[in-house]
Amino acid sequence: MLLLASTHAGAMQPLDDRELDSVSGSGIGFFLDSFLYDKGEATARIEGFKDSNGNPVVIHLEDSYIKGQGSQRGSLDTLAAIGSPLHPFRLGIVEAAQVPSLPVGVEALQLKTPTWTDPLNNTHQYGLWSYYQGCLFGEAGCNNPDLAVTNLNADMAALTARQSSLLQRYAGVGFLTLQQEINADMVLVQTRQQTVDTINDQYNTARSTMTNLHGAARDTGIYPKPALGEKYWCGNACIPSDVRAYNASVDTFMGKSDELMAAYLALSEAWQKERYGLTLTERAQDYNEFSSLCGTPSAEQPTCSAGRITKLEGDRASLLLVASSLKDGKTRVPGLDIGFGSVFSLPSTAWSGSSSGATQGATTTRSDFFSLNIEGFTLHGSYLNIWGNADGLVGEISMQLYADKLIAGACRDCSDANRLVAKNLYLDLNLGHGRLQPLNFSVLGDGELRFRLPGVTWANHQQFYAQVPKSNISIGNLSLSNVNLGSQAIRGLRIDYLDMRTVNLPR
Repeated sequence: MLLLASTHAGAMQPLDDRELDSVSGSGIGFFLDSFLYDKGEATARIEGFKDSNGNPVVIHLEDSYIKGQGSQRGSLDTLAAIGSPLHPFRLGIVEAAQVPSLPVGVEALQLKTPTWTDPLNNTHQYGLWSYYQGCLFGEAGCNNPDLAVTNLNADMAALTARQSSLLQRYAGVGFLTLQQEINADMVLVQTRQQTVDTINDQYNTARSTMTNLHGAARDTGIYPKPALGEKYWCGNACIPSDVRAYNASVDTFMGKSDELMAAYLALSEAWQKERYGLTLTERAQDYNEFSSLCGTPSAEQPTCSAGRITKLEGDRASLLLVASSLKDGKTRVPGLDIGFGSVFSLPSTAWSGSSSGATQGATTTRSDFFSLNIEGFTLHGSYLNIWGNADGLVGEISMQLYADKLIAGACRDCSDANRLVAKNLYLDLNLGHGRLQPLNFSVLGDGELRFRLPGVTWANHQQFYAQVPKSNISIGNLSLSNVNLGSQAIRGLRIDYLDMRTVNLPR
C-alpha cells in the first residue's frame, strides 16, 4: 500500500513519517496490488443464527476466496489489484465547490473508489452498454460490440413510432391545446370526485352506526334478530327503542348506499366527456404517455426535449463510445473474483406425498449446501461523503457496482445449468443528497443503528425530483436452472422517505 500526499500522480513517492507529518490538507490515496485471499483448508464458520424452532445453526465456510479476475472460481492463484498509483482510493476533504450536492459552506470527508474516465471503465457507461448487450462479451456467440446499439435502436424505434402515432392523432389540435382542454374537463371530474369522497365518508359513518346498533339490538324471540343490513319484520310498528333505532339505521345506510352509487356513476360520466371522438380518460392517458416519451409539451407542435426518447438518445451516445473502444481492441481493468461455499444443517420433517390427508413423519437433520461466486467485480466511481449538522452525522452515498457474472447454487457438484446465473450485473445505487435529502446516521440508546432520509416537502419537491439521483439495477441476462429469463431491469428508483433501524435478535 502506498500513502500519497498529492493528487498529482506523476509526483507520487513513498513518504516516511517525517514527510507525512509535514503534509496538511492534501488527503491520502491508497491502493492494493498483487494480493489474494484463499481460505484453503483452514476452518471457518459463522455462528449466531437460529432456525424456526430456535435451534442454533452453524454455517461452515469452505472454498472462500478473493482473487484476480480469471481465477476460474478460485482454482487459480490469480493475483488481484484494487486501484493503482494513477487511480487510487482517495480519502480527503471536499467542499460544495467540488461537490454541488453539498450544502453551501459544508466540508465533507469523502472516500472515493478508483475512478476511470474511459468508456470501458466508466461503470455507468459500461453497465448501461452491458445491459443492452444482454450476453457476456467474449463468450461464444457474443463478439459483436454493436449488438447493444442494435438493441437500443429497436427500443428507440418502438418509442418513436408511438410518438409519431400520438402526434398524428392530435395533429389538428396540438398537445398544448390538448392539455388546456383536459384541464378544463378535469374541473367537473374534481368536483364530482369531492362529492364521492364526501358521500363515501357519510356511507362509512352510516355503516358503522348500523353495525353498532345491530350489535346492541335484542333478540327476544318475538322479534327474531335479522342479519346485518336486514330489518326486523315488525317495521315501524316495533315497540322496543333499540329495534326501532336499528331499523332506522338500515334505512339511512341504504339511502347513503344509493347516493354513493349515483355519485360514482356521475364521476364515471365526467370521465367519458368526449372531444374529437375520444373520452377524457383516453385523452388524459395519451397526454401522459406523450409527456413520458417527450417531456411536458410547451408548444402546439412539440418536439422531444426530454422524456424517455431523449434519455435513450443520450444512452445511445454512451453505448457507441463503449462499442468503439471494444472494436479498437481496448480492454477493461481486471476486477475481482469473489466466492465461497457453505455447509449448514437444518431440521427436516417428512410428510406423506398426498395433498389431502397428509401426515407428518419423523424429523431428521438435513445437511444443505450454498455457494456464491462473483466474477469480474468492480467498484469504480463510487463515493461516500459524510459530515455533521444539527441532526448529527449525515452523508450521501453512491455505489457503482458491476460484475460479469453472479452465480448462486444449492448443489455442490453440478454445472451452471443447475444454478442461478446473472450476467452483466450492474447496480447504480444512490442514497442521500446533501442539500435536499441528507442521509442521517445515528445510534439509539439501546445501541441499535438508525438510518433516516427526510421526506419530500411541498417546498422542495420540484428540486428534489429534478436533482436527487435515481437508482438503477440491471441484469443483461438471467437464467435459473438453465431456463433463460432474459434481461431484467429496475430503473428510476428513488426513495421519498426512509426510517430504518437495526434490531438485535434474541439469542
